[in-house]
Amino acid sequence: MRKETKIGLFTVITVFLAIWGYKYLRGFNIFDSNTTLYAVYEKVNGVRISTPIYINGLQVGLVADFAQIEDDLNKIKVVMNINDGIKVPKDAVAEIVPSFMGGVEIHLTFKGTCSNGDCAQSGDFIKGRMKSMLGGITSPEEMSLYTKELSKGLTAVIDTLNQRLGQSDEINKSVSDARAILVNLKSTTGRLDRLMAGSSSAIEGSMKNVESITANLKDNNKTISAILASAEKLSSDLEKVKISELSGDVQQTMKQLQATLASSDKAINDLGILLKSLNEGGEGAVAMLLHDKKFADNLQLSIKNLDLLLQDFRLHPERYRRILSKKKMPYEAPAVDPGH
Repeated sequence: MRKETKIGLFTVITVFLAIWGYKYLRGFNIFDSNTTLYAVYEKVNGVRISTPIYINGLQVGLVADFAQIEDDLNKIKVVMNINDGIKVPKDAVAEIVPSFMGGVEIHLTFKGTCSNGDCAQSGDFIKGRMKSMLGGITSPEEMSLYTKELSKGLTAVIDTLNQRLGQSDEINKSVSDARAILVNLKSTTGRLDRLMAGSSSAIEGSMKNVESITANLKDNNKTISAILASAEKLSSDLEKVKISELSGDVQQTMKQLQATLASSDKAINDLGILLKSLNEGGEGAVAMLLHDKKFADNLQLSIKNLDLLLQDFRLHPERYRRILSKKKMPYEAPAVDPGH
């Protein structure tokens, strides 16, 4: 056998084993003769390839594929591979049921048995429908039975509770006390309404008195202004009092206050002269920085170059150790220049 033939044969066998292994891991055995059935759904929430198919809890197959219906793109066709030997009637229903472990399952439900002519053949369509989780747990008949039993139990509990409430003196006393509290509350609110009605005239009188006070303040506005003017004149007269006429401690305090004010006044005047000089373009680096744009740009460039030099010195200190060496070494430019 030629070498090329052996390589081709080996390649075909390898591809075949890979496809068979992939199918086998997904749950499909290509050597089994399965029955292929189809079902159409409006929604297939959670259905995917290898979704299990059950009949009364027994797994009988897997979902092989699904695709859209060409005539109606809103409907999905699900391809189901049923194990060989499993008979499914033509009137069976493929129900998509949510699983407790997450995902969904497909349950095949039908009644009775089928013979050769009544059994679904490979390539047939059966009815498909969605089912809720509660519907997958129990049937409608069982749910109706559960609700009836629950209703009986609740009725018995309510009857027992009513009986115990009727026989309990403490509960009856509590209900009576609550009624008495409500009666007293109603009486209190009535009295409060009458009190407010009787006090309305007094409240109106108080409001009139407040209005009269504000009117008096308005009428005596000129007098109040004169009093304030007198107080202002008194403060100015106090400022004109000679220090020599005051006591020793007061004289010392006033002298210190005058010295402080004089120093503050001098500092403010000096600051004003300095700002005026800077504003008018006086001499010095600060004035040039304010008025000479070229000087400011040169200063900023110098600071930037100094920063780049320090950065290069920190990142590449070996370059600057050459200064101490007598051997001349050529300068090597960095791969990335931070100055660019």
